[in-house]
Amino acid sequence: MINRNDPHGRIVSKLVPWLSEKMPEAVKLSVSDIQKPGMGLSNETYLLKLSWEEKGKQRARDLVLRSVPVEHRVFPDYHLSHQFCIMKALKGSRVPVPEVYWLEEDESVLGSQFYLMERLDGTMPKDYPSYHGSGIYFESSPEDRARMWWGSLETVAEINRVDWRRLGLDFLGVPGGGTGPIDRQIAYWERYYAWIKDDPSERHPVLEQALRWLREHRYKPERVCLCWGDARMGNTLYRVPDFAVLAALDWEMAFLGDPEADLAWFIFLDRYLSEEYSLHRLDGSPDADETIRRYEEITEWKVRNYRFNEVFSAVRFGMILVSVLKKMKRQGIPVNEEMYRNNACTRHIAGLLVLPAPGEQKKIIDIKEATVTVQFNLSGPGGSDWYIVSDRGNASRHSGSIDNPTCTVRASALDWQALQTGELNQIEAWKTGRLVVDGDLAVMIQLKDEISRLQKAPACGQI
Repeated sequence: MINRNDPHGRIVSKLVPWLSEKMPEAVKLSVSDIQKPGMGLSNETYLLKLSWEEKGKQRARDLVLRSVPVEHRVFPDYHLSHQFCIMKALKGSRVPVPEVYWLEEDESVLGSQFYLMERLDGTMPKDYPSYHGSGIYFESSPEDRARMWWGSLETVAEINRVDWRRLGLDFLGVPGGGTGPIDRQIAYWERYYAWIKDDPSERHPVLEQALRWLREHRYKPERVCLCWGDARMGNTLYRVPDFAVLAALDWEMAFLGDPEADLAWFIFLDRYLSEEYSLHRLDGSPDADETIRRYEEITEWKVRNYRFNEVFSAVRFGMILVSVLKKMKRQGIPVNEEMYRNNACTRHIAGLLVLPAPGEQKKIIDIKEATVTVQFNLSGPGGSDWYIVSDRGNASRHSGSIDNPTCTVRASALDWQALQTGELNQIEAWKTGRLVVDGDLAVMIQLKDEISRLQKAPACGQI
């Protein structure tokens, strides 16, 4: 495992001699500009610059290092080599992927398996905070949002249409005939469900009933395709400013099966990122019916089992959500344990299968129509307690604390400042507990511009 106390020093000390063996022509080789972007919850990701001299010429290459997490895993098994080999096989196809350079399966080098791949200059919508509330997707025009959506969907279709046999992707496990592709996936997620439970007696009623329903409604897929597994805009890298797709990333969930699984996952994940954060979907975001029709047009396949795969998508992500929340709790990050069983996944499953609702859904608060408060507790040197009151969009800053705030933000003053300047990645801060947000995150997202303005103002009433 990469040493969290001095990750950069360990990477440099171990990686430079390792790379020297891989690049015998290179001299004066160095690794610099190491960053941990905080992207993703299932892999460790580092960005770095590789510099060297070769045949009298100075060269440099921007790389991405991805490694298997040793502690607090989201999945029980990691096949890092699968991710590497999928991208290697797809390079040169109609599916855009980064170039992959080296795979190391010997854990003694960095403490876990890793690979190095090309770093492309692009942007992607972030899942946290939801891209429906902040970031490049939120800030774009409806036309550009539609361009990102359709570009990602077209990438899904290209992935599903590759000749996986010709590319040698059978190492993903060729399912049997009949209902075999569905049986294989259900069996995996039943094992996953057993793995996420802290005790065999632990129960998640909605997920259990949904698994039984899936077993009872298995079907024979019309085709077996390469499935991305985690097909979504958040795993799509776009070129700026035209938002053409540069690459499909994150292949840890890839499998061979019914391509409708990718379509349903793509649509459901977007739904989750609006409903769970109590955010309205943004203008320009195509709806499910439009997306299904477009997928059928691109692939020339009729979508016949969407409801099954919609349920399955909510089941899969519902289990992953439990795993992620438990991972955060083990890391000491405050977690609302009610979300294990009451979340956008379980509520959607209950609606689809006419099951008792696992709980109420939060109402979407529009700051232009309500009075909301955000409390800031910033600790350490330069820290203070202050809060923002927004009355129908008219915001003011006040010193001290307020009772029953809509949302509470806790961080050190130094970390908060680093978050504002971009020196500290928001996702990484959240994952490591350096940023804690309690209450209605959607309110904080809607007020982000006012927060940025008011944090620089004196806490003396309305600004």
